[in-house]
Amino acid sequence: MLLFHNSNSINQLVDIAMEQFDLNEIAIFVKVVDAGSFTGAAKSLGLPKSTVSRKITQLEERLAVRLLQRTTRTLSLTDTGTAYYQQCSRIINDVQEANVAVTEMQSKPVGTLRITAPMLFGSMVLSDIIADFLKNNSGIQIDLVLTDQTLDLIQEGIDVAFRVGVLADSSLIARTLGTVNLITCASPAYIEKYGMPEHPQDLTKHEILAWGQTKSWDFDTPESFSVNVSPKVKVNDAFSLHKLALNGLGIARLPAFLCADDIRSGALKPMMCNWSVNSAPIHALYPSNRHLSVKVRSFVDYIVEELRHDQPWNVEFEKDHECDALKV
Repeated sequence: MLLFHNSNSINQLVDIAMEQFDLNEIAIFVKVVDAGSFTGAAKSLGLPKSTVSRKITQLEERLAVRLLQRTTRTLSLTDTGTAYYQQCSRIINDVQEANVAVTEMQSKPVGTLRITAPMLFGSMVLSDIIADFLKNNSGIQIDLVLTDQTLDLIQEGIDVAFRVGVLADSSLIARTLGTVNLITCASPAYIEKYGMPEHPQDLTKHEILAWGQTKSWDFDTPESFSVNVSPKVKVNDAFSLHKLALNGLGIARLPAFLCADDIRSGALKPMMCNWSVNSAPIHALYPSNRHLSVKVRSFVDYIVEELRHDQPWNVEFEKDHECDALKV
């Protein structure tokens, strides 16, 4: 009888088992260890105890190593058996996951889909898309969490997250949906009182309405330029930022689809038309699972396809608005 104690030797055992492949023997071995007895494994598998015992003996003979120590009262793993079980358990789990994945591919999406998105994007864009998705997927329930806080997808049990802006490095899978144009603007009342800035540096002399903990505003054309700002008001909600700008409290940087009607009506005026702002990317994110569930895959694929042809956040302004900053 051979005894192996290092990882290379354990890998040799697995290679031997795979060359003389009998997945049933490996599955029965894992079940015996999980159940803690031949009797428990036999009951769980619906097999005679004698068959279970014979399969374990055949596996040990095939590997030329003892995996289990047997007495009339106890069953325990040898050191080699412990290491072998750890690898075989992963193999069995992989096979089970593969079976589930293949089965799900043939089934309709069902279950609860937990989604998170920023308040503005969720209410003005995502809600309509979800409504259309549910019309053709009656087996899905939606749990939509709208928040401008960045939630941890794993801890919060989130299936899909929508994020606007540059992504931090992570293990999440990201699907690009497009970009949203940002417009620097203020009300006519504010402009009448404080004047119109011509250059980004002029913003240091103005009242700034900023999103969250923003400390600087960046511009990309006609040249790359960054200006430090000291906001008069900081707010973590785009709707409130919009209202503050309409009320003449300062200059805000707003998503085009939020302020487009106000730009057209003259309630808000675009500023520094020769200076454009980097567009903010929009992504759908989901955890990096090896086997993506049907409900998540179906929803993400639907979103990507829908937005390939029509991006509701893109706004086209009339020609009379001769302002580079308004161009998509």
